[in-house]
Parts: sequence; C-alpha cells; structure tokens
Amino acid sequence: MWPWEIGLENYTSLFRLYKEQPAASVFAHFYPPKRDDAPPDFDAPFKAIANATLDGFESWTFQQERFRRKHSSSEVPKLKNYLNYTFVRLVLLELQSPGDHFLVTVDDDWICFNTGLQNPFGADLLAVFQRFKPKPDGGRPTEGFPGRVYKGLWTPTDRRYRELFGAKIPKLAWYSKESRDFVFDTSYTLDREAFDHLLERARERAGLPNASDEGIRNYLRGSIENLVPKIARNYKVAIPVYYVEEQRMQMLLPFISASDPNDVSCFLVERNDAHKCYILKTIFDLDQAYFSARLITRPDRDWLNP
Repeated sequence: MWPWEIGLENYTSLFRLYKEQPAASVFAHFYPPKRDDAPPDFDAPFKAIANATLDGFESWTFQQERFRRKHSSSEVPKLKNYLNYTFVRLVLLELQSPGDHFLVTVDDDWICFNTGLQNPFGADLLAVFQRFKPKPDGGRPTEGFPGRVYKGLWTPTDRRYRELFGAKIPKLAWYSKESRDFVFDTSYTLDREAFDHLLERARERAGLPNASDEGIRNYLRGSIENLVPKIARNYKVAIPVYYVEEQRMQMLLPFISASDPNDVSCFLVERNDAHKCYILKTIFDLDQAYFSARLITRPDRDWLNP
C-alpha cells in the first residue's frame, strides 16, 4: 500500500496543534490513560515517550523558568515539537520514496514510522498507530476525529511488531545529504552589515531596549566579529539546523545578551556559495533555536540549553 492510498499528503501535523484544527489534517489522536476521579492528562502519552528515550525525561523539559512559563501547556514541549516536525519531514520523504519511511499492514489497519529516538538499550523506537474504529453503540463519530490512534512505542524485536510488519524497519528522517551543511566553513565571511531588517528583534534579544539603532548595529557587529575565531577553535559552536518554515538547512550561531551574561540568543545564518559568505537571516530565542536544532541532533549543552 502506497502513501497516496492512505492519504499521507493530506496531513499537516502528527497530533492536533490547536482546538479548531480540521481533523482531516491531523494524523492521529493520542488517548490519555483513564484515571479514576481525575481529569484526563492529555500530555501523558508524550511523557511516557520521553521516559522511554535514551536521553530520559529531563532532556525534553525546559530548564529555564521563562521557557517553562512560555510553554506551560506541556511538560515535554521539546519532545512534542520534535515528534511533530519529524513526522512532517517523514511524510515528504515518503511521498518521494514510497514504502521507505512508513510501513503499513496489508489491511491498512496498522501503520508505523521511526521516531529517530532510541531506548536505553540502543533499540530504535517506532511509533505505531491503528486505524480509528468508532464504537457501533453510539460512540464518538468519525467526523471531527483523526483517522488513526496512537498505540505505543515498539522496537523492531517486539513480537507484536514482527507479527504485523515483519523484519523491515522504516528509515530515519534525513534533512541533507550535503556534508557542508553540517559544518561552518571558516573560509567564508560572515556578513556584519546586513541586519537592519532585524533591529527591533535584535534590540529585544541583545538586552538593549533603549539603545539607538546605531548602538544595536555596533553591538551586533562586535558579536559577529568574535564568532568566526570561536568556531575555528570549536566547530560545535556553530549548530546545523533544519529550518522548517523554509525547508532548508541553515546554521545557528550564539551571542550573549548585553544585560545578562547567562542569556543566550542565536543568529540564524545561511550559506551563500556564490559570494562565499554566510548571510544573517533572523535571530532566534533560545527555545526556538533548540526546537530547530533538535531535529538534526541533540544540541551541545554548553550553550544551547534552554
């Protein structure tokens, strides 16, 4: 069974992102476990996934209070963002290469994909879903409900997995096959002038709310001037990211707030081979930076640790 036969191209998210989102655009529902005399915890399935991963639950939470407040709707916002955008990428890859990234049973009842995560024993964690089947006795109608239901994380050696899908394992999501996308080229220049389009954003993130435009320009020039020598000494300073909104590889470069040495923001830059330079695209807050970077790898805690 091919992806167009199960309508993968119609889904814009793995789970419902907002209340009014059309059900036809949502791939699956994640049922909260039943709890006696307590409201349902819709975050519970995702917390269970976080607990099952090699990195553990804490790696999927925010450490800084301001980010916990900003993303208070979930205890594991990093994980939910990672799963959703990994799914979106896998859909695109599956449409290009049918049968590689999603496995579907012959009867179309079950489907799975590789989350790209592993458990503490180094086994791949595969997200498994079953087709939603409304109860015949007046249960929830099909309209307004996603067509699939999350059934859990299985490994390739689980007995039930092998009964349904055999020995095949769905392929991982990938974002670039060009090695140059993952390492900053220090032979290229870093544009230190073309950031007037970011002055207001820079004023906020540089910790200089009352500074003049020229004051902001000077601060950014100084921050950028120091970056290439740092990268030359430690390549991990420059973090490769897949910028979902533009569907391309770019890089994150950190800079420190003028008002708080513990507050880090990130330049988002894009390589321009024609002019052999990196061009400043925008400025990310630390949580935005982590969300984009985590699709590629778990970022270095030295500086990208919101």
